[in-house]
Amino acid sequence: MPVHLCTYRNSNTYKLLTAMKIRLSIKIFIGLIILVLMLFFIAKTLFEPWLIKKIEGTFNSRSENYLIQINKVHISTFASNIEIDKIEISPKQAIGDTSSLKGEITSISINRINIIKALLNKDIEIGSVKIGNCNLKGKKPFSSKKEKPIISGIQLKIGNLFLDKVNLAIESDSKSNTYSLKDGVLHIFDLFLEKNDTVDLNTIKNFDFAAKELVAVASDSVFTYQLSGIAYSNKPGNLRADSFSIHPNFNNYDFNARRKFETDRIEAVFNGIFFRGFSPIVYLNSGNLTCSYVEIDKMDMKAYRDKRKVFNHVRKPALQDMIYDYNGLVNIDSVAVMNGNITYTEQVKKADEPGMISFDQIKLRLYKITNDTAYKTEKAYSQLNAEALLMGKGKLSISLKSRIFDRSNAFSVNGSLSGMNASDLNPMLGNNAFVYATSGKIDAMHFSFKANNFKADGSMVLRYHGLVLAVKNKQTNDTTGLKARVMSLFANIKVMDSNPNPNKEVRKGIIDYKRDPERFIINYCFKSILTGIKSSLTKKPEK
Repeated sequence: MPVHLCTYRNSNTYKLLTAMKIRLSIKIFIGLIILVLMLFFIAKTLFEPWLIKKIEGTFNSRSENYLIQINKVHISTFASNIEIDKIEISPKQAIGDTSSLKGEITSISINRINIIKALLNKDIEIGSVKIGNCNLKGKKPFSSKKEKPIISGIQLKIGNLFLDKVNLAIESDSKSNTYSLKDGVLHIFDLFLEKNDTVDLNTIKNFDFAAKELVAVASDSVFTYQLSGIAYSNKPGNLRADSFSIHPNFNNYDFNARRKFETDRIEAVFNGIFFRGFSPIVYLNSGNLTCSYVEIDKMDMKAYRDKRKVFNHVRKPALQDMIYDYNGLVNIDSVAVMNGNITYTEQVKKADEPGMISFDQIKLRLYKITNDTAYKTEKAYSQLNAEALLMGKGKLSISLKSRIFDRSNAFSVNGSLSGMNASDLNPMLGNNAFVYATSGKIDAMHFSFKANNFKADGSMVLRYHGLVLAVKNKQTNDTTGLKARVMSLFANIKVMDSNPNPNKEVRKGIIDYKRDPERFIINYCFKSILTGIKSSLTKKPEK
């Protein structure tokens, strides 16, 4: 056979085989397309609606309080992803008025899930879950009774669980407390649940959290507490907040009208808050408050008390006992206030205006706050070191030291005050003691005393000169009338105008004060120091 004829036949055979391969490939490709379309059709028309009913039925049958309704579910066959679109949450009718929480979740994205394994073995392993725009509002009962624990019916592993933009507005139907969370973000890492595990906060081991704002309103609506710019990282366990504020919802007059007894109306803002080595999950589960360091960059506090109200005669525990009796472990290594201001205003009877005392540019360090029972046998101390400008003028320094787990709650105080004009104290003296310092200079003051559950003893050296007092008539608020002049004369006879007097030794004041069990430690220290001031001003210091 001629060569050219054989070549021709081989060429035709090759072309024929090539064409057959192409046609086969096309058939396979078309078959795959048809298979994908069939799977897509089955998923859309059969499996996705079935999955919606399956999820709704499982949740609604197990939940005692709430129902969910799912708008749409989309399954990505090849990527093993599930997209859930819009979940509506509503209370069950059986609950009645006990709870009225309602809300919706805009979307849930579940990635890298073995659907067949999940359906057959109830063993779910997921790469990541993202929950977007969760909004809940309404009333919820907050019971003091321990709720029945939730038991996991499956084994669940989620590599990353991400909740984005969580917004809550919840009111307690029993106590009328209200809570709100704005733009909360929660990122949980390596979530793992064994079958029959108890589902609670202990399940969460590693997480980050942030929120724009967290607000709580007290049940009597008197105070609003607001935490802003929150950011928490589980590693290394640091919590930061831009600010924490306490806002009274009523002015001084309306606040006191709602109180039977005299009560401090406190308004405060704390900026630049930082907790190191702190676990919110541990605190929420057990109440244990432990961290290595707390810092407040700026503090501004105003307190007002109306002494015209009835005093509530209730025994107050010592500060140490309050820490020891706390229902949980307290262990804070140190607290620092870098800068702060405190203004205390007090309205007394027969005074037209309240008296005021201020402490400015406060710098404070507090060491070892604990109720760890290990210190019942180990010798350890809590200590406070603080300095401030009294009335913005005189530098006040105080150091307080207390033995931890001392039976008598003993503590020692050492302090000093630098030079300032006596008239700088008139905003408090004039409206609370009805006396003014018309002249005089405080050169320096040093004091030291020891105190316990029963009394305080110590000494004071108050150096001053040129002190002249003017007593105010309580009825007329005048210092120039006859009665006021006579009272001023007796006051200046009783009170020495200088310490030391010319050619005399410095008089030493005596601090001697019996603790009032109905007052707190701040009042205890102030009244103790006041006995030293009084004895320093008189000719014959007496206890």
